[in-house]
Amino acid sequence: MIINLYIMTRSVLVICFFILLLNEVIAKESTLSVQGFIGDSVVLQCHSGNVRLESITAHWRYNDVKNVYDIEDGKESTGDQDRVYRDRTEMFPAEYMKGNFSLKLRKLQNTDGGSYCCFIPNINKQQCTQLQIKEKPMGIQETPGTNRGVESKAERIVSLLIPFFAVSILFCVRVIV
Repeated sequence: MIINLYIMTRSVLVICFFILLLNEVIAKESTLSVQGFIGDSVVLQCHSGNVRLESITAHWRYNDVKNVYDIEDGKESTGDQDRVYRDRTEMFPAEYMKGNFSLKLRKLQNTDGGSYCCFIPNINKQQCTQLQIKEKPMGIQETPGTNRGVESKAERIVSLLIPFFAVSILFCVRVIV
């Protein structure tokens, strides 16, 4: 009985450790990784979640330096937009009320690679995307509306840890019985 209690306690502690570790990774991991090809388009995701915004304001920045796109009070504001992005950006105004502030960047160039961050000041939220630019392999055509390689590190870790948690829980149940 004491050995079973010891094994169960140790198993629970291991599970708790991994849950805390996973929670820390998810909390810190707000950066997605997206791959784009020269000449194609890519959509950089930004969502406010289920929060309803009184005033719709969002800002897109490249490497915290260049102004990519601004939405001020629900309206496009490209007056301060860096010239590198002129006529290459597109937003989806019909989606603003749903909390979607995703940005489409067209005609990708080698110099577009880097970190793009979306700031939503009303809810103090920042969501960043690391854009990697590659040469387009021969024979590959752009598929509208798709991003290649969109998966955060947290999503990969979760998918790897789910089987571990399932086995640990089954082991605990078996020890108790």
